[in-house]
Amino acid sequence: MKNGMGQLRNASKIRAFTLIELLVVIAVIGMLLAVLTPALKKAKSAARKLICSSNVRQFGIALSAYTMDNDQRLPPSSCHLDNPQQYWLHVLARYSDAELLYRCPADASKRFVDWNRPLAEQDEELRWSSYAVNSLTDPGCPLNGGQYNRVDQIRRPRYCVYLCEAPDSWTHYDHLHPEHWGSIEEVKGQIAWDRHDGKSNYLFADGHAECLKVEDTWSWPGNCFWFPDYAPGWPPDGY
Repeated sequence: MKNGMGQLRNASKIRAFTLIELLVVIAVIGMLLAVLTPALKKAKSAARKLICSSNVRQFGIALSAYTMDNDQRLPPSSCHLDNPQQYWLHVLARYSDAELLYRCPADASKRFVDWNRPLAEQDEELRWSSYAVNSLTDPGCPLNGGQYNRVDQIRRPRYCVYLCEAPDSWTHYDHLHPEHWGSIEEVKGQIAWDRHDGKSNYLFADGHAECLKVEDTWSWPGNCFWFPDYAPGWPPDGY
């Protein structure tokens, strides 16, 4: 009987030790998760930014190839054309060895068009792309009579934004209108300015890409990278 009681006490001690050990392991795992979760989120965010940067650089390579093959002319947007086959989204795809990716992985939109099918056959609420072009570089832009639709006619191509990231809420749009902006709030309403930790990716008319704060591209009375004839400065009053 005495031996039996001793065995029960020993078994109880073993179970208690195992429970404490389990709690310690759980606590350690919890602490590790607390430490690693922010790092994992940061790594995921960095990966999305890198993929988006790669997308934009591929657009830049295609843009350079297109302009070289078309007397330095820039491709049009949907701003003044009705034929989707002529939009930059279609045109640049023909000048890329890689498949152009129209969606940024950080874009929260769920539904995008299939550019392998006619747009007329698809829902009008679908997103065209995570990106939009500067309408002031469009051949049909009435403000400049199409005079800045060539890279060699832009004052400083390396300072003039051609393409940027568009807000998640935009559907059936592939361009934006900098000439309508009167405040930084209006700028932020047309650009996904904080998609990558307070920054977003921009493609310039010379084909290079940068990840910038929106204030780096539009900041009165500082820089303005949007007007082809004045970038990196501002146009005169009454433009």
